Amino acid sequence: LSPRLFHTNLSLVHYSVFFQMCRAHHIGYDIREREGSIFTLIDSYKRDLIGMTVVEPDLVTALKTFLRNLSVVHQEISSANMPGKNNFNALIGEIDNILKSLEIPAVEEKPSEETVVES
Repeated sequence: LSPRLFHTNLSLVHYSVFFQMCRAHHIGYDIREREGSIFTLIDSYKRDLIGMTVVEPDLVTALKTFLRNLSVVHQEISSANMPGKNNFNALIGEIDNILKSLEIPAVEEKPSEETVVES
């Protein structure tokens, strides 16, 4: 959940184009599954703020979905010539650090010991 995603380039994109871009990247909310991403349009005058809520069955999946959505939106509305002021990069780094700290170390499987029964 992030109620204040700020990017100056958001003001250059009409809401209809923004949502078409989201659909093209499969970013949305599935009513039947009750999972996905929901956007909140905060400032209809400046249009440089949005909110995003992600609903998923578990925390790790929600964070991964949030990170993917944020990265896709950032790539779509930014360019080398016009990077814009934003809080997306800092948030992407923070979520990436959280995901790294939540990683469960792989459990090494021990080779099964065969017992030999002598008759």
